[in-house]
Amino acid sequence: MQMVKRIVGGFFLSLILLWLFAPKVELYYLLEKTLKKNKIIISNETIRDTWYGIKIENAILYVDGAKIADIKELEFNFFFFYNTLKINNIKMDDALSKLAPKEINHIDAVYSVMKPLQIKLDGEGSFGVLDGTIALIERKIEILFPVPKELKSIKKFLKKDKEKGWVYETNY
Repeated sequence: MQMVKRIVGGFFLSLILLWLFAPKVELYYLLEKTLKKNKIIISNETIRDTWYGIKIENAILYVDGAKIADIKELEFNFFFFYNTLKINNIKMDDALSKLAPKEINHIDAVYSVMKPLQIKLDGEGSFGVLDGTIALIERKIEILFPVPKELKSIKKFLKKDKEKGWVYETNY
């Protein structure tokens, strides 16, 4: 019985140490390489490794060579059963002022094994508050704006729902 406890304890200790000392920055570079195939580039960023994830500061987002946004802070937290992405202080480029909100204060994306087929989104910005989900199997994104403020720039992409309020739906 003692031997079984030591083996199980050693396994969990190894798992925790592997998680703490995993090459998280290299995983970020792998993500960056994958995004580059889709013509999405994150540049000029400062990357810091934390105990449970990575923090990226002062990044600039480009899509197809066009500057999209300045991002003050991205924070990836990798836990075994609960992963989060927090993006703070996004300032959209002035060229996109008619297509996108000017400023996004924060967006939080959460993936949990409790709901393994979806990613939960929460955010706040010049548009008000957003709540959304990304359904991984259906490949569908649904974003609700229950407390809208300034939706002029994105209103043409939204549908009005009597129960939910303004809704953005798309497939990817």
